Amino acid sequence: MAAKPRQGAQKELVSTLTGRRYPFSRIQEFTDDGESLEVHTGDLANASIRSGKHLWERFADFMPFENLDTDISLGEGQTALLHAGPELAAFTGVERLLLKNETQNPTWSFKDRGSLTCIAMAREMGEDVTATISTGNMGNSIAAYAAKAGMRAIVFVPEFTPSEKVMAMGIHGASVLKITGPDYAQIKKELLDMAGEISLRLVSGNGPIRVEGYKMIAFELFEQMEGEVPDYIAVPTSACGHTRGIFKGYRELKEAGLIHKIPKMIVVQARNNSPIVSAIKQGKRQVIPFTGFHTVAEAITSGNPMGGDEIIDKAARFGWLAEDVTEEEILDSQRRLAGAGYFVEPAAATSLAAIRKLRGDGKLEREASVVMMLTGSGLKDMSVMHHHHADVRETDVAGAGQAVRAMLDG
Repeated sequence: MAAKPRQGAQKELVSTLTGRRYPFSRIQEFTDDGESLEVHTGDLANASIRSGKHLWERFADFMPFENLDTDISLGEGQTALLHAGPELAAFTGVERLLLKNETQNPTWSFKDRGSLTCIAMAREMGEDVTATISTGNMGNSIAAYAAKAGMRAIVFVPEFTPSEKVMAMGIHGASVLKITGPDYAQIKKELLDMAGEISLRLVSGNGPIRVEGYKMIAFELFEQMEGEVPDYIAVPTSACGHTRGIFKGYRELKEAGLIHKIPKMIVVQARNNSPIVSAIKQGKRQVIPFTGFHTVAEAITSGNPMGGDEIIDKAARFGWLAEDVTEEEILDSQRRLAGAGYFVEPAAATSLAAIRKLRGDGKLEREASVVMMLTGSGLKDMSVMHHHHADVRETDVAGAGQAVRAMLDG
């Protein structure tokens, strides 16, 4: 079943800072001078929510595709939105802390929502090859969705990508090319330039079509919260598409008159690699590039993200918050989330410590409603487990009872 946008919708890409207009079919994901692009489908004042089994059917008036059908879906979305519980609420100092568990998506990360729309775009353009540049999660996701759609996938990854993620791409049949280079951001920029030259649609984490998938998180939260809008949404931020996608979804809901306020985003990064957060904190209007860094939060390692200036601009215009967290804080947050039942990768854990710090600095109200995005599963990167302790003991069958008593007493 296909969901069609409202009649008369005019699709185009518009640059986010200067308002330049480009065809919807444009292969390049950024302007020639590196500015982000986003999809515009005309005036949304008459957009409404329809009936339908799938999220994109119910919100078809907000989507830009002529043919977004069930054939390309792997069952993404409808992930749990849960109260964090008393321990995590006490740790952060925020009483109404909610967790949006995106690890429940088919390939265990939020990337699946954007992969759905990227494959829909490839279908609409008549393409049979899709390609992406990824530190792991997006490559895994694109490989899976390409396999479902019967397309060939090419995935470029930096050399430090965890083997768990590389093998997950390969088992779906993707061709994986590991790239060695001094800086991931520079690798990404050069590959995106190359793709344009050879007319290959290379999707990245901040492309306009991927953002259309991420904005559906806002629509899903709108339904789950029965029209209530959270005060803040905390997002681990690297390539920026996730952050701006959620915000775009809420902005469009407001344009349609379905809500009356837009949540403030909380931009979260690792301190060892905080090109956007550092700029926001220092009052700069452009990204402060990071190079030669290391962080356990390998899923958010864009040291000079293309389109990052837009996030800095929006933070200034809309009063967004920003915080960075240390390596120790990341690992502590990962342990605390696991202790509450959520095993997430280090990048996904960054927001917990960030929210605690913002509350401690008086920038977050205790009674505020804050949604924290749990972006990826802990199974995505098992190499980090050497930082953690597990209570594992060995015994034979005869000694099992004594071992259990020792555990209970200890």
